Amino acid sequence: MPIELSSTEISLAEKLSVYSKDACALVGLTCKKCEPKHFYLTVHRYYGRVQGMTAEVDRCIDWCLSKNKLVFTALRFGNWCAKKAQWDREEQIQKAEKEKLQSGTAYQKADFERRFTQQR
Repeated sequence: MPIELSSTEISLAEKLSVYSKDACALVGLTCKKCEPKHFYLTVHRYYGRVQGMTAEVDRCIDWCLSKNKLVFTALRFGNWCAKKAQWDREEQIQKAEKEKLQSGTAYQKADFERRFTQQR
């Protein structure tokens, strides 16, 4: 069954394609497989889950430069978005846990102090 993209998602894929090509040219990275069709699956999967996808393109390109990766691809960006969604979910769970422990019973407050003061 083929995926159906909304006009907004198609537009975003086109913008990501142009943006990634420009950003790669600016920093001297090779940009392969960065046509809009290569971004369709990533946009379909992560639209609404990863905020600011153009900013995430910049972060992914920075990561490529820091790891001496010479090629940026839409697939690499898709993997980046998967990790970003995972990091956001973990951060949200940790934040909810902190709030629960801070406003809980005396035992939970003591547990909060023990766990989160050791991390610093």
